[in-house]
Amino acid sequence: MSMNLLASADTLPAPGGMSAPLAFIYDLFNNPLFIFIGGLVLLGVFFWYLGSDQDKVKRNAGTIFIIGIASFSLFSLFQQGLKYGIDIAGGVSFTLSVEPNIGDDGKPIPLTDQAMEQACVILTDRLNSTGANDVIIRPKKKDNLNLIEVQIPAADPAKREETKAILTKVAKLQILPVHPRNNELVAEGRIRVPGYRMYEYTFKNGKGEDVTEKIFLEKRESLTGRDIVRAGVDLARPGHVNVTLSNEGADKMYNLTSRMQLGHDRMAIVLDDVVKSAPTVQAILSKRIEIGGLEPPGGDEAMTQGLSNPLTNKLNFESASEISASLGHTALLQGEYAGITGLILCFIMMIIYYRFAGLVAIMGLTINALLLLGAMSIFGFELTLPGIAGIVLTLGVAVDSNVLIYERLREEKEMGRPFRVAIRNSFDKAFSAIFDSNITSLITAVILYWMATGTIKGFAVTLTVGVITSMIGAILVTRVLFYWADTVGMMKDLKFLNLFKKKTNIDFMSQKIWSCSLSAILLMICIVFGAVKGKDCLGMDFTGGSSISYLVNKGDISFREVEGVVNKLSLTQKATVQEVAESTDSSKVNILINFSDHAQDKEAITTALDKAFPVLDNAPFSEETIGQSMGYDTLITSAWALFFGILGIMVYLTVRFEWTFAIGAVIALTHDVLLVLGLVIVSGTELNVIHIGALLTVAGYSINDKIIVFDRIREFLRFSDPNESASQIMNEAINQTLSRTILTSLSTLAVLVCLYFFGGPSMEDFAWTISAGILIGTYSSIFIASPAALFFSRKHGLHEEVRQAMKAGA
Repeated sequence: MSMNLLASADTLPAPGGMSAPLAFIYDLFNNPLFIFIGGLVLLGVFFWYLGSDQDKVKRNAGTIFIIGIASFSLFSLFQQGLKYGIDIAGGVSFTLSVEPNIGDDGKPIPLTDQAMEQACVILTDRLNSTGANDVIIRPKKKDNLNLIEVQIPAADPAKREETKAILTKVAKLQILPVHPRNNELVAEGRIRVPGYRMYEYTFKNGKGEDVTEKIFLEKRESLTGRDIVRAGVDLARPGHVNVTLSNEGADKMYNLTSRMQLGHDRMAIVLDDVVKSAPTVQAILSKRIEIGGLEPPGGDEAMTQGLSNPLTNKLNFESASEISASLGHTALLQGEYAGITGLILCFIMMIIYYRFAGLVAIMGLTINALLLLGAMSIFGFELTLPGIAGIVLTLGVAVDSNVLIYERLREEKEMGRPFRVAIRNSFDKAFSAIFDSNITSLITAVILYWMATGTIKGFAVTLTVGVITSMIGAILVTRVLFYWADTVGMMKDLKFLNLFKKKTNIDFMSQKIWSCSLSAILLMICIVFGAVKGKDCLGMDFTGGSSISYLVNKGDISFREVEGVVNKLSLTQKATVQEVAESTDSSKVNILINFSDHAQDKEAITTALDKAFPVLDNAPFSEETIGQSMGYDTLITSAWALFFGILGIMVYLTVRFEWTFAIGAVIALTHDVLLVLGLVIVSGTELNVIHIGALLTVAGYSINDKIIVFDRIREFLRFSDPNESASQIMNEAINQTLSRTILTSLSTLAVLVCLYFFGGPSMEDFAWTISAGILIGTYSSIFIASPAALFFSRKHGLHEEVRQAMKAGA
């Protein structure tokens, strides 16, 4: 078996001209067996690191782990690179027409908007069940035709054909009784039987020969694909699929089989009007059935995919065309340069403030970024704008972890601890806050992945990977680098700047009345403004709109020139411009403009374009209605996912901290999300999917900030005088974490400000929304979260609650 693995077809040949040692390494990393064993070894090394109390062992084990996981990441990035989403790399657009079903009266059943949206949801599940891919699916109408547009990132021809086959697979499942006297009717030569329809059933006999049988099946459907909960390949028996029915489907199956004569009557399983199986019923069935007779390999997998997401209407393939990126290469470069500039500013701040320790932090952050991008490459996650939101949050949390450790290190140094002892103590003391803040982000990410769909699920995937790499960076990478710096004698003395040379003693808690009143007024304004605007505050991702298209010769007009004209217009909602390759004539392209369904927007766009580009006067023109790429159900689901995420955070904080801290954190987190959402609406910006990603980023950053403050408050409460007021202790804790709060916020804002001013129009909404969220989250950590916790603790006192929790923990 090992020889087969070494000679696997999946192993790619080394590039030509590569030296023998490099070629050997290249082949080694392409070997699935090596990757599997290497992953197990690295996992063992990681647990070895966690389980050891000796500094030398931690240093050596950590070094092996960092080198190993960085090597895998670098190789994957070198070999596969990163996959980009449609908004960055462009892709392929498929147009499918939806065929109405025929009713019992022989007439077509009209397609409703709900049926079209449900078809889009099913196709999304087929193409992006894991959330790792960037897929845009939305309904369209043109010339009274019901169409579905499917956009996928740029792919090779084989991948496109595979996608087309998946899309058009109806997988219409029917379970129909066979006529009890079927053999007699066929022997009599009957071709019609009232209430039944004749099918041909082809199967293999005991000799492996194909045999065709005529069978009469009841016209009335007993069960359909809608009754299926899940379907899966039977690994023990190739060619078989196990199907689990819903409760309603189980009742139907029970009623159907309980009326049959066991051992005599038959039941047929029909998929897309083809009889797949027609066994004799040997027992009364209910919840679980199986479909056999499928041709492996491939037949059972395709059947499973179709049955898991069954369509009720047939889809016909109409056309395929190349589409340009909605952000484009220029926007991507702008975003990259802006992000790099912001990170450099962040690094400069770390070096100025923390000196040599700042260099260690930069090395740790660089390795953290490498692991994050490497994981995205290894698992094939596609980088989109919402995915960038997850990366920004990850790097922000990583910076915060380093600042938190260094501020603890400063305290240890001020106490006169030896360097190695100070390092150990600072990491141990900071671990609790780092662990809790990352775990709460992970809870949100997991719940989002479980409940949400499409782009939001993609954000959850990126955030999950980012949280894991951030924790590795915080508890392992930076610590190992410090160990080596101490071993080689590079760090004999730590010198830090001090943001507050004199210890601050600001009475934050005395400001709770005006701060809470201000927040309540702002929230009320935002809620009233949102209620007045209603659905008008939603962008085209949620409302759909219209689209116009001009067919022009290649080179006559650049779609970026068209975009420049359109972006200068005052429209009710932001319009997008794309270039779509003409499928029938390679010398021509369509300039496509998607905009809101408002007559004044269409008039403004067409007038401006006709004035700017006279060549469009004679260009063929078409118009169509486009549906939302994310329906209201997706928006509602995302909101529920965020709600359950907040609930999960509250439960976790209640267990790890105390319930009053949990309530304070949740109140402040809800305050932050609602206020940022309100600011987006009040500013006149339409709410689109990028704002959903930004709001989720704000939620993760906000809860991280509050946990840091609460962790210090709880620490002070554990060892404080019982007669000292909780309000005074909270003030002292907030003052002690003030430098960390300001440094973290400034370093993250440095990246976002660069994205806003230099990242191009596509980054503006994203950057300013998160920037506002960071400022609001920092404010609420000080002025909302702590006062809320204090308010709910008045009946029993925080001192007693914390001490009881310590006893329970002990």
